[in-house]
Amino acid sequence: MTEPVLELSNLHMSFGGLVVTNDVSLSLAIGARHALIGPNGAGKTTLVDQITGRLRPLRGTIRLAGIDVTRLPQHRRTRLGLARNFQVTNLFSSFSAFENIALAVAEREGRGLSLASMRGFPSDVADQAEDIARRMHLAEVGHRRVSDLAYGQQRLVELAIALALRPKVMILDEPAAGLPAGDHAMILDALDRLPVHVAVLLIEHDMPLVFRFAREITVLAEGMVIARGAPEAIRGDERVRTAYLGTRS
Repeated sequence: MTEPVLELSNLHMSFGGLVVTNDVSLSLAIGARHALIGPNGAGKTTLVDQITGRLRPLRGTIRLAGIDVTRLPQHRRTRLGLARNFQVTNLFSSFSAFENIALAVAEREGRGLSLASMRGFPSDVADQAEDIARRMHLAEVGHRRVSDLAYGQQRLVELAIALALRPKVMILDEPAAGLPAGDHAMILDALDRLPVHVAVLLIEHDMPLVFRFAREITVLAEGMVIARGAPEAIRGDERVRTAYLGTRS
């Protein structure tokens, strides 16, 4: 049996007397398409912060590609193959989309962030950036400054930067946040274009997007896993309907 590429075992986190992660276990196989959902305050962001290293769990372990990373800092986890986007775009707005992507490629290869424009990037870095831009449907706007791009295109640049790190695991924190419903198809298309070997953990409130994307869903409520399974099983789970999706006649 193949070892999970990401494995959380019995994570526990609290702030004072408030338990926000309560014995949470979760695993992703290579190429997983997994969604993490739950009502506001369920503990999703806190759990993701533990996975990425922004917070350290009080108990439990986090393994990435078989390596215990529970106490490793964020940059070490990134080097080992963990990439995360953010709910709010965090880009170099005065640089072009290509430059943002190429900087991520250069950083991944240990070439640093001193290269300030595409003119300064070696051809192999530029070629990789352009290939990723094409994959994310950014080729036509790649040379435009990020600040001049539509918000949805900025979200695609953010995905492209995560992809440029050649991750084993991508954590996508509400990639459709702030977008009109009509732009969600663009995000779904971009998700469909992610490499099949990359495991994806999607945190998202848009249920049509979740059910379209995920092969497996984990549901958190009050810091605990209350359900896990295929989308149709989750859709019909009474605990989930009560806690999050809402009961229906």
